Amino acid sequence: MKEMNMKNSLLFFGIPGISIFFMFDWGYEKLINWDIPVHWSTFMCLWGPMLIMISFVLVRFFMSGLDFTNYFSIGKLNKKQVLIVIGAFLVVQILEALLSFSRPLLASLQGFQVPSYYPDIFRLDMELKVPLETFLGMKLKGNTFPIFFWLLWLIPNIGCEELLWRGYALPRMEKFFGRWAWLVNGLLWNIFIHLFMRWSFITLIPVTLIVPYLCQKYKSIWPGVLIHGLGNLLLFALLIPSVFN
Repeated sequence: MKEMNMKNSLLFFGIPGISIFFMFDWGYEKLINWDIPVHWSTFMCLWGPMLIMISFVLVRFFMSGLDFTNYFSIGKLNKKQVLIVIGAFLVVQILEALLSFSRPLLASLQGFQVPSYYPDIFRLDMELKVPLETFLGMKLKGNTFPIFFWLLWLIPNIGCEELLWRGYALPRMEKFFGRWAWLVNGLLWNIFIHLFMRWSFITLIPVTLIVPYLCQKYKSIWPGVLIHGLGNLLLFALLIPSVFN
Protein backbone atom coordinates (compact mmCIF):
# COMPACT_ATOMS: atom_id res chain seq x y z
CA MET A 1 0.00 0.00 0.00
CA LYS A 2 1.49 3.32 -1.11
CA GLU A 3 1.55 6.20 1.37
CA MET A 4 -0.48 9.34 0.76
CA ASN A 5 1.63 12.38 1.65
CA MET A 6 0.34 15.90 2.31
CA LYS A 7 0.44 16.93 -1.35
CA ASN A 8 -1.50 13.87 -2.49
CA SER A 9 -3.93 14.21 0.43
CA LEU A 10 -4.66 17.81 -0.53
CA LEU A 11 -5.25 16.74 -4.13
CA PHE A 12 -7.38 13.74 -3.12
CA PHE A 13 -9.76 15.86 -1.05
CA GLY A 14 -9.27 19.17 -2.84
CA ILE A 15 -10.14 18.13 -6.39
CA PRO A 16 -13.60 16.71 -5.61
CA GLY A 17 -14.28 19.34 -2.94
CA ILE A 18 -13.52 22.29 -5.20
CA SER A 19 -15.38 20.56 -8.05
CA ILE A 20 -18.50 20.28 -5.88
CA PHE A 21 -18.13 23.92 -4.84
CA PHE A 22 -18.04 25.12 -8.44
CA MET A 23 -20.82 22.74 -9.46
CA PHE A 24 -23.11 24.47 -6.95
CA ASP A 25 -21.65 27.93 -7.52
CA TRP A 26 -21.85 27.79 -11.32
CA GLY A 27 -23.56 24.63 -12.55
CA TYR A 28 -26.59 24.27 -10.29
CA GLU A 29 -28.52 27.27 -11.61
CA LYS A 30 -27.73 26.26 -15.18
CA LEU A 31 -29.19 22.80 -14.57
CA ILE A 32 -32.32 24.37 -13.08
CA ASN A 33 -32.60 26.70 -16.09
CA TRP A 34 -32.43 23.61 -18.33
CA ASP A 35 -35.56 22.36 -16.48
CA ILE A 36 -33.70 19.60 -14.66
CA PRO A 37 -35.62 19.05 -11.39
CA VAL A 38 -34.13 20.37 -8.16
CA HIS A 39 -33.52 16.89 -6.72
CA TRP A 40 -31.62 15.64 -9.76
CA SER A 41 -29.70 18.91 -10.12
CA THR A 42 -28.63 18.65 -6.47
CA PHE A 43 -27.70 14.98 -6.89
CA MET A 44 -25.53 15.70 -9.93
CA CYS A 45 -23.76 18.69 -8.38
CA LEU A 46 -22.95 16.92 -5.12
CA TRP A 47 -22.38 13.32 -6.13
CA GLY A 48 -21.23 13.71 -9.74
CA PRO A 49 -17.59 14.51 -8.81
CA MET A 50 -17.50 11.76 -6.17
CA LEU A 51 -18.96 9.13 -8.51
CA ILE A 52 -16.26 9.99 -11.05
CA MET A 53 -13.60 9.74 -8.36
CA ILE A 54 -14.83 6.42 -6.94
CA SER A 55 -14.80 5.07 -10.51
CA PHE A 56 -11.08 5.85 -10.82
CA VAL A 57 -10.36 4.33 -7.41
CA LEU A 58 -12.31 1.17 -8.28
CA VAL A 59 -10.35 0.84 -11.53
CA ARG A 60 -7.14 1.00 -9.48
CA PHE A 61 -8.55 -1.67 -7.16
CA PHE A 62 -9.41 -4.05 -10.03
CA MET A 63 -5.95 -3.54 -11.51
CA SER A 64 -4.30 -4.26 -8.15
CA GLY A 65 -5.60 -7.82 -7.88
CA LEU A 66 -5.97 -7.34 -4.10
CA ASP A 67 -8.82 -8.41 -1.85
CA PHE A 68 -11.62 -5.81 -1.62
CA THR A 69 -11.83 -5.85 2.18
CA ASN A 70 -8.09 -5.28 2.55
CA TYR A 71 -7.83 -2.69 -0.20
CA PHE A 72 -10.58 -0.57 1.39
CA SER A 73 -9.91 -1.37 5.05
CA ILE A 74 -13.22 -3.11 5.70
CA GLY A 75 -12.39 -4.76 9.00
CA LYS A 76 -15.01 -6.35 11.25
CA LEU A 77 -16.18 -4.75 14.48
CA ASN A 78 -16.83 -6.74 17.66
CA LYS A 79 -19.91 -6.14 19.83
CA LYS A 80 -18.10 -3.78 22.17
CA GLN A 81 -16.83 -1.69 19.29
CA VAL A 82 -20.32 -1.53 17.73
CA LEU A 83 -21.72 -0.23 21.04
CA ILE A 84 -18.94 2.37 21.24
CA VAL A 85 -19.71 3.48 17.68
CA ILE A 86 -23.43 3.80 18.48
CA GLY A 87 -22.51 5.83 21.56
CA ALA A 88 -20.27 8.01 19.38
CA PHE A 89 -23.21 8.55 17.01
CA LEU A 90 -25.31 9.86 19.91
CA VAL A 91 -22.44 12.12 21.02
CA VAL A 92 -22.15 13.48 17.47
CA GLN A 93 -25.87 14.28 17.36
CA ILE A 94 -25.75 16.09 20.70
CA LEU A 95 -22.62 18.08 19.83
CA GLU A 96 -23.96 19.06 16.42
CA ALA A 97 -27.17 20.30 18.06
CA LEU A 98 -25.15 22.32 20.58
CA LEU A 99 -22.97 23.81 17.82
CA SER A 100 -25.85 24.58 15.46
CA PHE A 101 -25.89 28.18 16.71
CA SER A 102 -22.70 28.75 14.71
CA ARG A 103 -24.37 28.22 11.33
CA PRO A 104 -26.28 31.53 11.18
CA LEU A 105 -23.27 33.30 12.71
CA LEU A 106 -20.92 32.02 10.00
CA ALA A 107 -23.57 32.62 7.33
CA SER A 108 -23.58 36.29 8.29
CA LEU A 109 -19.90 36.66 7.38
CA GLN A 110 -18.65 37.75 3.98
CA GLY A 111 -17.94 34.69 1.85
CA PHE A 112 -19.96 32.35 4.09
CA GLN A 113 -23.47 33.41 3.08
CA VAL A 114 -25.98 30.80 1.96
CA PRO A 115 -26.74 31.42 -1.75
CA SER A 116 -30.42 32.25 -2.26
CA TYR A 117 -30.80 29.60 -4.97
CA TYR A 118 -29.51 26.68 -2.87
CA PRO A 119 -31.75 23.61 -2.38
CA ASP A 120 -33.67 23.42 0.88
CA ILE A 121 -31.60 20.73 2.65
CA PHE A 122 -28.55 23.03 2.73
CA ARG A 123 -30.40 26.20 3.71
CA LEU A 124 -30.77 27.62 7.21
CA ASP A 125 -34.48 28.35 6.86
CA MET A 126 -35.58 24.74 6.28
CA GLU A 127 -38.04 23.82 9.04
CA LEU A 128 -37.53 20.26 10.24
CA LYS A 129 -41.09 19.47 11.22
CA VAL A 130 -43.72 16.90 10.30
CA PRO A 131 -45.33 17.14 7.88
CA LEU A 132 -42.88 18.63 5.39
CA GLU A 133 -44.69 19.98 2.35
CA THR A 134 -41.76 19.73 -0.05
CA PHE A 135 -38.27 18.22 -0.09
CA LEU A 136 -35.68 19.08 -2.73
CA GLY A 137 -38.46 20.58 -4.82
CA MET A 138 -40.64 17.46 -4.60
CA LYS A 139 -44.12 17.56 -3.12
CA LEU A 140 -44.33 14.94 -0.40
CA LYS A 141 -47.98 14.24 0.45
CA GLY A 142 -49.00 11.01 -1.26
CA ASN A 143 -45.76 10.87 -3.27
CA THR A 144 -43.53 7.90 -2.42
CA PHE A 145 -40.81 8.79 -4.94
CA PRO A 146 -38.87 11.03 -2.46
CA ILE A 147 -38.46 8.02 -0.16
CA PHE A 148 -36.86 5.95 -2.94
CA PHE A 149 -34.84 8.96 -4.07
CA TRP A 150 -33.36 9.34 -0.58
CA LEU A 151 -32.45 5.65 -0.60
CA LEU A 152 -30.61 6.26 -3.88
CA TRP A 153 -28.95 9.34 -2.32
CA LEU A 154 -27.58 7.24 0.52
CA ILE A 155 -25.57 5.02 -1.85
CA PRO A 156 -23.00 7.69 -2.81
CA ASN A 157 -23.53 9.55 0.47
CA ILE A 158 -22.44 6.62 2.61
CA GLY A 159 -20.86 4.15 0.18
CA CYS A 160 -18.74 6.49 -1.92
CA GLU A 161 -17.71 8.81 0.89
CA GLU A 162 -16.65 6.11 3.32
CA LEU A 163 -14.88 4.03 0.69
CA LEU A 164 -13.02 7.12 -0.56
CA TRP A 165 -12.15 9.05 2.60
CA ARG A 166 -11.83 6.25 5.15
CA GLY A 167 -11.46 3.05 3.11
CA TYR A 168 -8.94 4.28 0.55
CA ALA A 169 -7.39 7.52 1.84
CA LEU A 170 -7.12 7.05 5.61
CA PRO A 171 -4.92 3.89 5.76
CA ARG A 172 -2.62 5.38 3.10
CA MET A 173 -2.48 8.67 4.99
CA GLU A 174 -1.63 6.73 8.16
CA LYS A 175 1.54 5.47 6.47
CA PHE A 176 2.67 9.10 6.14
CA PHE A 177 1.03 10.96 9.05
CA GLY A 178 1.10 8.10 11.55
CA ARG A 179 -1.16 8.38 14.59
CA TRP A 180 -2.42 11.83 13.48
CA ALA A 181 -3.76 10.67 10.12
CA TRP A 182 -7.36 10.77 11.44
CA LEU A 183 -6.98 14.47 12.31
CA VAL A 184 -5.65 15.44 8.87
CA ASN A 185 -8.29 13.26 7.22
CA GLY A 186 -11.10 14.87 9.22
CA LEU A 187 -9.92 18.44 8.66
CA LEU A 188 -9.55 17.92 4.91
CA TRP A 189 -12.96 16.22 4.76
CA ASN A 190 -14.56 19.15 6.57
CA ILE A 191 -12.79 21.99 4.79
CA PHE A 192 -12.74 20.72 1.21
CA ILE A 193 -15.70 18.39 0.80
CA HIS A 194 -18.03 20.70 2.74
CA LEU A 195 -16.71 23.90 1.20
CA PHE A 196 -19.99 24.27 -0.70
CA MET A 197 -21.79 24.49 2.67
CA ARG A 198 -19.05 26.37 4.51
CA TRP A 199 -21.48 27.93 7.03
CA SER A 200 -21.58 24.46 8.64
CA PHE A 201 -17.83 24.12 9.21
CA ILE A 202 -18.10 24.42 13.00
CA THR A 203 -21.24 22.27 13.31
CA LEU A 204 -19.54 19.49 11.36
CA ILE A 205 -16.41 19.36 13.54
CA PRO A 206 -17.73 16.49 15.74
CA VAL A 207 -18.64 14.12 12.92
CA THR A 208 -15.64 14.98 10.74
CA LEU A 209 -13.21 14.21 13.58
CA ILE A 210 -14.92 11.37 15.45
CA VAL A 211 -15.56 9.30 12.30
CA PRO A 212 -11.94 9.15 11.05
CA TYR A 213 -10.63 8.72 14.61
CA LEU A 214 -12.73 5.58 15.17
CA CYS A 215 -12.04 4.28 11.66
CA GLN A 216 -8.30 4.56 12.23
CA LYS A 217 -8.54 3.12 15.74
CA TYR A 218 -10.54 0.06 14.60
CA LYS A 219 -8.89 -0.28 11.15
CA SER A 220 -12.31 -0.33 9.54
CA ILE A 221 -14.70 1.88 7.58
CA TRP A 222 -17.68 0.53 9.56
CA PRO A 223 -17.64 3.28 12.23
CA GLY A 224 -18.00 5.79 9.39
CA VAL A 225 -20.72 3.79 7.67
CA LEU A 226 -22.71 3.50 10.91
CA ILE A 227 -22.31 7.07 12.17
CA HIS A 228 -22.65 8.65 8.73
CA GLY A 229 -25.47 6.29 7.78
CA LEU A 230 -27.55 6.57 10.95
CA GLY A 231 -27.37 10.36 10.77
CA ASN A 232 -28.74 10.42 7.24
CA LEU A 233 -31.31 7.71 7.90
CA LEU A 234 -32.89 10.03 10.47
CA LEU A 235 -34.35 12.00 7.59
CA PHE A 236 -36.78 9.15 6.96
CA ALA A 237 -38.41 10.12 10.26
CA LEU A 238 -39.49 13.30 8.47
CA LEU A 239 -40.05 11.95 4.96
CA ILE A 240 -42.21 8.90 5.66
CA PRO A 241 -44.83 10.62 7.90
CA SER A 242 -44.91 13.57 5.48
CA VAL A 243 -45.59 11.28 2.51
CA PHE A 244 -48.28 9.23 4.23
CA ASN A 245 -49.80 12.12 6.20
